[in-house]
Amino acid sequence: MDWVTIVLAVLLLAAMAALAVWRERVKVLARGTATFVTEVQAEVKKVTWPDREQLKNATLVIIGFVLLMSVVIGVMDIVLQWVFVSALPKVLG
Repeated sequence: MDWVTIVLAVLLLAAMAALAVWRERVKVLARGTATFVTEVQAEVKKVTWPDREQLKNATLVIIGFVLLMSVVIGVMDIVLQWVFVSALPKVLG
């Protein structure tokens, strides 16, 4: 047997070992994924979804909060613009 045959045999054995390890890792990942999906389905069944009235009320509260915050930010913008553009230059001279 020459050295080329030995090298090819070693490479073939290494490739076969790597393939075996890879297959086992894929099996473990597949089992983990299947378990995860099953658990997610079980948890989704436990969720209590809001009815139409609760959803409507929550949406109105969120819209009201967003409008209130936009007014607050708008007023702050106007006041700070007045301070930095009009009042502050007059004070600093």
